[in-house]
Amino acid sequence: MTIRLTRLFLGCCSVFLFPFNSWSQYILNGSATQESCNCYLLTRDELWQGGSVWQSTKIDLRNSFDFSFNIYPGCRDADGADGIAFILQPVSTSLGVAGGGMGFSGVSPSIGVVVDSWKNVEDNDPDYDHISIQANGVIVHGNDLAGPVPASSTSNNVEDCNWHVLRIKWDAVTHTISTYFDGTLRLSAVTDLVTTIFRNDPMVYWGFSAATGGDGNLQKFCTALNPVFNSGLANDNVCLGTPVSFTDNSTSFTTIKSYHWDFGDGTSSTLANPPPHAYAKPGVYKVTHSITAMDNCESEPFTRMVTVGDNPVLSLVLFDTCETKVPRVKINATADIGTINHWKWELDGTPFSLLEKPDFSKLPVGNHSITLQVASDIGCFSDVSTTTINIKKVPEISFETKDGCADSTVSFSGEQKDLLTTINSWQWDFGKGIISNKKDTRFIFPEVGYYPVQLEAFATNGCESIFTKNIFINMAHADAGKDTLVIPDTFFQLNGSGGTSYSWSPATGLSNPGIPNPMGNVSDDINYLLTVKTAEGCTDTASVKVTTFKGSALYVPTAFTPNRDGLNDLLKPYYVGIKALSYFIVYNNWGQKVFSTNDMTKGWDGYFKGKECTTGSYVWVLKALDVDGKPYNLKGTFVLIK
Repeated sequence: MTIRLTRLFLGCCSVFLFPFNSWSQYILNGSATQESCNCYLLTRDELWQGGSVWQSTKIDLRNSFDFSFNIYPGCRDADGADGIAFILQPVSTSLGVAGGGMGFSGVSPSIGVVVDSWKNVEDNDPDYDHISIQANGVIVHGNDLAGPVPASSTSNNVEDCNWHVLRIKWDAVTHTISTYFDGTLRLSAVTDLVTTIFRNDPMVYWGFSAATGGDGNLQKFCTALNPVFNSGLANDNVCLGTPVSFTDNSTSFTTIKSYHWDFGDGTSSTLANPPPHAYAKPGVYKVTHSITAMDNCESEPFTRMVTVGDNPVLSLVLFDTCETKVPRVKINATADIGTINHWKWELDGTPFSLLEKPDFSKLPVGNHSITLQVASDIGCFSDVSTTTINIKKVPEISFETKDGCADSTVSFSGEQKDLLTTINSWQWDFGKGIISNKKDTRFIFPEVGYYPVQLEAFATNGCESIFTKNIFINMAHADAGKDTLVIPDTFFQLNGSGGTSYSWSPATGLSNPGIPNPMGNVSDDINYLLTVKTAEGCTDTASVKVTTFKGSALYVPTAFTPNRDGLNDLLKPYYVGIKALSYFIVYNNWGQKVFSTNDMTKGWDGYFKGKECTTGSYVWVLKALDVDGKPYNLKGTFVLIK
């Protein structure tokens, strides 16, 4: 908390008179010191400081004024105190007070534009750093002429280690006093200062006062001497050959006495607004501008970098190519100053692309005009470069062939489909490095499968094209079935496979020799030859022997191995000429029946009641009847082997 003192610095203070003209005669009180020609320190960053600076000559409020100052409220925010006040008063040039009153409290009659950076609850201060227009040294908010409002329009803190511009404007005609902070109007009050505040006395001193109390802050002000200029350029960039118009936008508390420009290229000017300046060479130039006020105070130079770019140098070459291929583009674009970042392409007189590398792959066949202009980030443009390119026709090709057979010759014939090119060579690629350079050729594929065959054609214009087609190579595998035993003059069926078309020879006794499974009826033994053919024309043959029945027979193996390996796993009688089975029974060594059936298609698998039977000898009995009515009653033994 800041504790306010009420003692005024009257008579007992240090007073300094500076022997300048009337604009520079300032009187300093308390902790105030002069830091430069136009800048003053009001308080050091120490406790209980109080300082003021007054212009020694009164001004007449019957005349309007517009004063601009640079103020430095300090760097300490949360614990920084207390603030700066611009004051108009007719009392004395030796006023000032430490503490929360900021040198304004108790001064009457007076007008104060107060930038308060400390919250004093007893003064109804808001939480933010604020600005207000107050009268007669009364700093308690509630009777302000205007305010309080945040001092800055962009932040609640002005103790940010930065200089800020404080502008005070008095309009003697409208009786309006206004204050601006960093160029933004913050407050205005309409009151007749001469009549209402200063009791009909128009002559007043103006000055600045600042104070600290239980907390400190570094607080300063300068009579504004701010050189600023405008180049009229976007980002201060210009192209060589374009003059630059430098315009003075400086702010000064007093009338500006003189100007000095340094254009960074060895030339200068002393005019407020010099003639347009043309740079002779591209480069980055340091332009400085300074001003001198009527009190002979010289500003620090204001500096901006002006970049003068050169026009990029461009060359463009496109190489002729074939359709569907990306043309080769050779671009050489350079700039000494700046980076090339803009590309403007035209195709056959029409805007085409703004990309650095546009897609030219879809250009139609024929001659085309390609135009390019580039620009740098400075905004400087190259000359337009134009070239032509010829997109040549690619031959259109195909080939005709049919799917073939393994180990058989397959014929291939190349075909040109267009009339605009002349093909002078062909090349076939059958895979695995096997090629042929003939338009029509043959090839033998060794195995069944799909083969990609590629044909490439080369035209006299230098263009080539490739046509690829998959062909299927097949192979026939004739199967006429197993040799079979049949009853004479009784129908039987053949079983052929392995192709898409079939032919049995001879056709003797067959219902249809052109189908895979014809019915047959013969009186004697015969051999049939089956010829099969695939859709690709592949052929193969196989034969089958048909034996006619000459008598009946029965046979039961003497051993079997039911180990489920797919070989000899089932004990089953072999029937020749047998038409009916009464029973086939198996007994173990203890006379126990382990298997029985009357189905001629079934046999014993070596299991009894779900369990494997042991190795050893077994007995079988069988009763059957052959096709002529002859009965069979047989008995025998066999060995089960594990």
